[in-house]
Amino acid sequence: MILLLAGTTQARNLADHLGEAGIKAIVRMPEEAEPLEGVIAVEEVTAVIDASPACSDLTAESFALCEARGLPYLRFERAALRSRPGDMWQASDAEALATLIPEGARVTCSEPRLHDRITEGLPGRELYVLAGEVLSDQPTDWLVVFGTESHRELLEAARERSIHVAFLSCPPPPGATRREHLLDALEWAESHAMASGDLM
Repeated sequence: MILLLAGTTQARNLADHLGEAGIKAIVRMPEEAEPLEGVIAVEEVTAVIDASPACSDLTAESFALCEARGLPYLRFERAALRSRPGDMWQASDAEALATLIPEGARVTCSEPRLHDRITEGLPGRELYVLAGEVLSDQPTDWLVVFGTESHRELLEAARERSIHVAFLSCPPPPGATRREHLLDALEWAESHAMASGDLM
């Protein structure tokens, strides 16, 4: 049984394709309370595909469990966007944001989870959470998003208003296998399903 850690559009699309391909899989959402180690043991998991949201704690936890149990692990996430002329984008990890974003700056975060993650490390800045998918008229100096999010319309608006954008990067654990495209992730799943007898 393949365990798919979900919570993203990529996970939902992959789950549909796994079903169509006849691959046995169980889907787990990030908010589920049951310990991940218990799920792996009870469901007799033979491989894990981590398509959980960017910078989720599930990534480090699931990779460590796979390493300890000798299970194949795949991190599946959207490819990072590429900037275009006029974009003022910079990649950063959470710890480096304080050197990137000056004190007194007005910062809009793309989602509450991101706001909670960076607030403590950015004293002296005004932090807000984006309401919906569109930048409001509220004055904003910096927009902070996860590095694998799309938000194309949001980023277009940031460019038009000359707003700096910080992409918060959370690379996969060292040694983790990674795929960015649906068919590549499906191919990986099929190969492991065939090896472990997880085809219906």
